Amino acid sequence: MKNVWCLCLVAACGLDTRAADMVTVTLVGGSRVTAPLLRRNDDGVVLDLGHDVLQIPAKRLLDVRSEAPEAEAGGEQQHDIFRTGRLEARDVPELVKQFGEAVVMVRNPGGLGTGFLISRDGHLVTNYHVVENNTRLQVTLFRKTEKGFEKNEFRKVRIVALQPLRDLAVLQLDPEETKGRLPEPVVINDRDDLRVGDLVFAIGNPAGLERSVTQGIVSSTTRTIDQMRLIQTDAAINPGNSGGPIFNARGEVVAVACAGAAVFEGLAFGIPANELIDFLVHRDTYPYDESQPQNGVTYLPPPFQPAPPFEGARAVAP
Repeated sequence: MKNVWCLCLVAACGLDTRAADMVTVTLVGGSRVTAPLLRRNDDGVVLDLGHDVLQIPAKRLLDVRSEAPEAEAGGEQQHDIFRTGRLEARDVPELVKQFGEAVVMVRNPGGLGTGFLISRDGHLVTNYHVVENNTRLQVTLFRKTEKGFEKNEFRKVRIVALQPLRDLAVLQLDPEETKGRLPEPVVINDRDDLRVGDLVFAIGNPAGLERSVTQGIVSSTTRTIDQMRLIQTDAAINPGNSGGPIFNARGEVVAVACAGAAVFEGLAFGIPANELIDFLVHRDTYPYDESQPQNGVTYLPPPFQPAPPFEGARAVAP
């Protein structure tokens, strides 16, 4: 059997097969196995093939999907300007081919970053720090043609909403420029089911190198920096990747790339998808204010009031 690494007898493993759940396992390379699930842990999965038991190491897994109706793929849902859903696990090259054109380059007069389309109306997401203090923006779209990729540049870019505290921004392309010729937008994961060890990949423009794809795993789902929860991954994230999508093995956006470590390899971070969804749903709370084009929404610090000295406290000489 293709992609079988370890076979052993049921009796030899001593596993109980009476109440196993039926799952479909997608392997690296795209092969699938549907069988009752006997065991799942950090080492991998064990499946019941009837007369044999199949053990698959974690490093060879792309996805493990229950065959229960509520967990099946294809349940996409439209939410105003974005969509969520659970897609079918596939090999990374296939997912890049389907959603790669939705990843764009965002330029400002001083630098560049990445963004990704979330609607057919030209709405796209990027980092706040990519557009911070800039009103003149340019978005470059890469479309697949028979002769290769073609660049489409759009200069009429509207800033819709800004959220500095979460480092997120929503932009919109001008319909007169796009003329309805936009690629399929991304699908955002709304299940918050990302786990440590899951395969992820990022598409972006590090150092201006267009449409670069990097792959890795989730290192942590609960990393906190500056009191904001971030997804940590060892997929390479470099300057220019900021604002780009981080996908899971089903092609759903699970995070927005926002930071990497210049002095360490394999240390990068993304804003979780649930934070992105919350921002998109409540974007009317964070509208871009044209009367304050350099700031958008301004958060004022609380007034400072020195605390009264404790009773009986004594001054200590420096």
